Amino acid sequence: MHPVLQQLGAEHRDLRSLLALLRRQPSLLADPLAPNIGLLVDALSYLTSFPDVRHHPLEDRLAERLLRRDAIDPAFVAELEAQHERLGQQGLDLLRDLEGAARGETLSRELVATNICLYVERLRHNMAFEELLLFPAAARALDAADWRDIEADGLPGAPDPLFQPQAAQRFLQLRQAIEREAAASAQDARPAFCEHAP
Repeated sequence: MHPVLQQLGAEHRDLRSLLALLRRQPSLLADPLAPNIGLLVDALSYLTSFPDVRHHPLEDRLAERLLRRDAIDPAFVAELEAQHERLGQQGLDLLRDLEGAARGETLSRELVATNICLYVERLRHNMAFEELLLFPAAARALDAADWRDIEADGLPGAPDPLFQPQAAQRFLQLRQAIEREAAASAQDARPAFCEHAP
């Protein structure tokens, strides 16, 4: 497997660990904003910065390259681009709504919690879509020259501020919460909050 695909796969694994944290936030059950509002804001800030600015554009470049080679259905590429656009906008809207709900200005806290669950599920669906269609097509159809061109375009943006060995200070508490969640979820068979969202 090409290193770019390995990198994208590793980023998906990292994103799944963050989504697991969001899906199981116990504070969402009674009060979606109470004790963990900082973690929720940090998670949404991360999701609207790193994946939307660095990860998704790289996937879009793979899809464009596959289109040029006639190696993927254009409808799949249109769907992928629509998913990325929808996720980007929904993440920004959620961040705004979360901040507004915390001040009691906009949506109810229950609606914000439900929208967080919907966002998590859309992102999970997007990753599954890519792993089933985009990544295998790229592995089959792209040759060494394609990969050189993709790499020559550069990987957009800075390194991942959350999942690098040294997480950025801004996301340090979030990283620690993800690690605690991973350890706790291995021992806790309770269903995730998002499985019971109103």
